Amino acid sequence: MTSEGLQLRINGVLHDIDSDAANTSISVHCEGFHLLIDAGRGVSKSLQQGSASGGPARPDAILITNARRQHISELPNLAKEETKIYCTAECSQKIANDFPSLAKFSSPITPGTAFKLGPFLVTPVAADNAGDQPGLPGSVVFVIQADDKKIVAAWDFLSLPGANENIFWNPDVLVLGAETYNDHPSTGMISISEGYNIVRRWNAKNCYILHYSGEKDREDARNQWHRGPTGPLSPDALQAVIDERLRVSGGEGKFTITVAKEGMTWSPPAVQEDQGAIGRRIEVDALNRHSFAIEKTDTGKVIVSIEDSISQLMNEFVDPSSDGKSLHAKAIKSMLLKGPDLELTVSDGSVRINITKGKKAMFSDNLGVSEKDSKRLKKYLDENFVKVQPMHDRSTAA
Repeated sequence: MTSEGLQLRINGVLHDIDSDAANTSISVHCEGFHLLIDAGRGVSKSLQQGSASGGPARPDAILITNARRQHISELPNLAKEETKIYCTAECSQKIANDFPSLAKFSSPITPGTAFKLGPFLVTPVAADNAGDQPGLPGSVVFVIQADDKKIVAAWDFLSLPGANENIFWNPDVLVLGAETYNDHPSTGMISISEGYNIVRRWNAKNCYILHYSGEKDREDARNQWHRGPTGPLSPDALQAVIDERLRVSGGEGKFTITVAKEGMTWSPPAVQEDQGAIGRRIEVDALNRHSFAIEKTDTGKVIVSIEDSISQLMNEFVDPSSDGKSLHAKAIKSMLLKGPDLELTVSDGSVRINITKGKKAMFSDNLGVSEKDSKRLKKYLDENFVKVQPMHDRSTAA
């Protein structure tokens, strides 16, 4: 399985089934396989428009997040003999009730159980979307993987009960549904305000926001202390508010949150071999729930910071030394205190970090990293910490 030719397309962004534009939906293409997620009103037309740009209009498989009409109304147009509909048993029953002819196309899935579809590995995760009305049984969000690339399609949820959030960590792109900017649980969906927390918690560097209406935000105009939006915003106005929030909160440059528009596409950036020096600081996103950074200061000290969705650990060390595969640094001592020691070892696919103070481990874990990041880390250590062998020693060794 490879991610060759991977592309995501936004087919629709609206929550309202009565709109002329397309309801919330995306397509993921890879190796000629077209995976469609949700098929509400306007999606068929949007797919036809997208096919003019080179993508196939008819899907090879259809994933359904829930059986509300906004997500299934055009299934009869898109589901044919060779196209299966993948959804939970509860969702499948609702589709069969609404469209009896489609019952034979359904293929039930189970939340938490991954399955293969063409070049994709798909994991459904149970979602709760109970607001003013009872939640729809069998609702899910999807984690879609193609080789080392991960896409999270998550809309129409207020919470993900019992989910192991490790599966959402560090997606290449997150497509997030939020009906309002301010928190309004009555909608059965998260808000954009909560979306900021999710983006940080899942380390989603690239996020698209859809499903927004902003109508419920009108209720906040009654609160004289409220400082957020008090009604619907245009896409451009909403984008400006999001950009300002990222700037003020320090997320600018680290996270990109884009207000999605119909027809937008995303593809992984081309991989380029970095021939230049890495510099004094390197940041790495581990494959599990951590990211970390190493920095060599002007005075020759080392600062190591390790962050997960809850906390950040930052320590400073002195007298660093390295053989190009490991980094050792000593504790900073003062008259009253002694800091921790550092032992860091890079191997193919993992980084072992031990930060200890006396006999107490402040951090001890083996963090999985990509092959590319393993090479970057070794290069960083070699550039910054491996001592240059004196000329006479090199000639003697030769």
